[in-house]
Amino acid sequence: MPEPQVGYYVHHHGAGHGARALRIAQALRVPVTLIGSQLPSDLPAGVQGLTLPGDTAASMRVEQFSVLHYAPLAVDGLRQRMAMLAQWCDQHWPCLLVVDVSVEVALLARLCAVPVVYMRQHGQRDDAAHELAYASASALLAPYPVEMEAARTPQWLRDKTHYSGWLSRFAGASAAAPQPGRVLVITGHGGTGLTAELLEAVARHCPQWQLRVAGSLAPGAAAANLQWLGPLADPLEEMRAAEVVIGSASDSLVSEAASLGCRYIAVAEARPFDEQCCQARRLQQLGVAVGLEEGWPAAPQWPALLEAARRLEPDRWRGWADAAAAERAARAIEATLVSSFRSPGGVD
Repeated sequence: MPEPQVGYYVHHHGAGHGARALRIAQALRVPVTLIGSQLPSDLPAGVQGLTLPGDTAASMRVEQFSVLHYAPLAVDGLRQRMAMLAQWCDQHWPCLLVVDVSVEVALLARLCAVPVVYMRQHGQRDDAAHELAYASASALLAPYPVEMEAARTPQWLRDKTHYSGWLSRFAGASAAAPQPGRVLVITGHGGTGLTAELLEAVARHCPQWQLRVAGSLAPGAAAANLQWLGPLADPLEEMRAAEVVIGSASDSLVSEAASLGCRYIAVAEARPFDEQCCQARRLQQLGVAVGLEEGWPAAPQWPALLEAARRLEPDRWRGWADAAAAERAARAIEATLVSSFRSPGGVD
């Protein structure tokens, strides 16, 4: 039998899916191909890439179905990308597809007799489409610690899920060495409700704190305690030096803050299925970060929020984003790959 291999579908929204895929791909001990329309620009040795066309068109017709999230009609790119996925599975058989994330891609793979490892995300994902994807997958992978599991999650879903812990690019780096009174605000690539005007007002209400702002947010007015850093390719040292780090409740930023032992304020940005609201709520419940479900608070609330963050004990969550997280995810994928082709109906 040819060596089984892994295809890894990478969703294009935000930077977190691609960064996570790279870390897991590098830990896999079988051939792996990243598949998507916005793949990381530099793939490491041993990792192949298949770039797909986009899945939108100016005049597309999108209908709502309870068991599908996205299935517009008459979109050339969508038809072509699904054909390319099916062709890849056929040409690289025996294979397994990791899906991060798309219900429709997971169902396509299953209908092509390809086993699927589906990536779970936080949020209200008890709709029919998600339940169909979860049920049809051979295994589920949660890129976060089991402690972050929502209380309402049914037992059958927990039993099917492998928990890797948070996957951070800074896992294994030395812990934060904060400078008192220093705050780092980070904005990611998935969109934000934060404005320069709000940050200017926060600086006025918190004169004893030094605010440094990293990311693509257009800079506002300069102030004695407000500095605009612009986009940072590597915010590691800025995060380590901050007494408090503020950012979204996305998995990527949360995982990085946890791995460095930062005192973190996680602000929920508007995302499908309330995924960041749910993550912020759970962080607040566990007391490992200050979690804000309602988005960015008004400036007068920030002195108290920063003081609350100052009282956090960052060692409580640092181990949830350790250097072995990518290995755990990779081993779960490989175990599913092996079991899929050593069972009745598999390839021996």
